[in-house]
Amino acid sequence: MLGIRLVSLLAFTGSALAELDFSKWKTRQPGELRAPCPAMNSLANHGFIQRDGKNITVEGLTPVLKEVFHLSHELAFTVSQLGLFTALDPSKGVFTLQDLTDRHNVFEHDASLSREDAKFGGDQSVLHKGQFQKFMDHFKGEKYISFEAAAKARYAMVQDSRKRNPDFTYDVTHRITSYGETIKYLRTIVEPSTGKCPVDWIKILFEQERLPYNEGWRPPTNELSGFSLASEVLELALITPEKLPVDECLGKGKGKGNCKRRRSYLGI
Repeated sequence: MLGIRLVSLLAFTGSALAELDFSKWKTRQPGELRAPCPAMNSLANHGFIQRDGKNITVEGLTPVLKEVFHLSHELAFTVSQLGLFTALDPSKGVFTLQDLTDRHNVFEHDASLSREDAKFGGDQSVLHKGQFQKFMDHFKGEKYISFEAAAKARYAMVQDSRKRNPDFTYDVTHRITSYGETIKYLRTIVEPSTGKCPVDWIKILFEQERLPYNEGWRPPTNELSGFSLASEVLELALITPEKLPVDECLGKGKGKGNCKRRRSYLGI
């Protein structure tokens, strides 16, 4: 039974990676499951992972993340493992995109760029137009999203949620994860000729949950590894007006001992 499942998984993964046919994109259909993450949803909509959003495995997702977004093996594996962590029973080795939606503070979290905080209800697997517009307003009149503008927009979303949500959650781990999400879109949704992140392509990714292949996007040439991600997270943090509690990373105070877990979120 295990052998049959493994063979079928390898066959599915090999087929998806061999073709990488971006023309087979389809919008979400009734009964299909989706995540609070537009990148994961785009993989399902393109058919690179299961279109119904079910029975996803670490073995199946890892090579797709490597091939489509050029994540390093360890970073792709870490993201996939976090997906499995959201399952009700990770020991079964499979998870769904709905698991990513239902498990608070892993993929779904407060101060999202495109979803309302869970405190206020709604379906976090679906784009919240008002929330996303707040984010996009920071790039009005711009063709590309600069590093500085992305930092400002991310922090504005944090401040907005902190102000409105009495149950707002934003500890050091979630802060670093939030930084990482910004770096990932800045470094994977890039124009091949410039290496810059076009505003219109981010709109396509978030609103249509489609990779902007027709508009000129291609899988990035530069690999994003855990170490390069961590380096840029630090750079992003340094230009953001919020303090990182150094005592916690030194093993002092209430966050003591959590640095290893934080590093694992970055894939290092």
